[in-house]
Amino acid sequence: MAPPAAAGGCGVSVLLATEHLTMRFGGVVAVDDVSLSIEERELRCLIGPNGAGKSTFFRCLTGQYRPSAGRILWRGEDITGLEPHQIARRGIGIKTQVPSLFDGLTALEGVVLALRRQHREREARRRALAVLERLGIAELAHRPVGLLAHGQRQLVELATVVAPAPDLIILDEPTAGMSAEETAGTAALIRDMNRDHAIVVVEHDMQFIRAIARKVTVFHQGRVLVEDSAEAVLADPRVHDVYLGRPPEARQAVPA
Repeated sequence: MAPPAAAGGCGVSVLLATEHLTMRFGGVVAVDDVSLSIEERELRCLIGPNGAGKSTFFRCLTGQYRPSAGRILWRGEDITGLEPHQIARRGIGIKTQVPSLFDGLTALEGVVLALRRQHREREARRRALAVLERLGIAELAHRPVGLLAHGQRQLVELATVVAPAPDLIILDEPTAGMSAEETAGTAALIRDMNRDHAIVVVEHDMQFIRAIARKVTVFHQGRVLVEDSAEAVLADPRVHDVYLGRPPEARQAVPA
């Protein structure tokens, strides 16, 4: 059954939902019966220690993996098993952890290429320049991508994802390999982009989460351990335990 068109009785549309999503690799269950939903202009962070299942969940959402069981719904339409390009065409922007760019193109050319499916050359160029300006990297417009530093490449790829104006942007560890200054700048960009787009950020860096998070879903051993506001999640002893490597059932009571 498709999810309702609105959540919480407030007329807020559900963009993306999973129903009992499961991903197995042989006898290993990497994602285990996960159901969640993302609303219009929501900023959701999916966190968890290495091996928690969040990256596998990301790859299921973006069409890199076909789930073993369960469904993925986009505005009520079942998109389970679609190819990444088919998912992108529905209005979902995807940024993987490792930048995927054409090194022989300039930053501007790369963003224009991302826009050519929607706009003619002149309009695509105008919009591409505006996006580079918005992300604070206009000075990189005419530099070959292959000559850019890692953090700059991350921002250029973010520009290619944002430029087509998707309804939902999914980011996998967007600050991986960035300096502290670049990370702080990216946090500000994500908060700004959230005015126009729903955003899902898959991360493990707790400091970065503190800078951007509103609602947080914590993965542990392939399942959702806890889901709440950022403040509640970051204060939850269970979350601290899984990041320290202790299972929730083994934690000691926290003194009052």
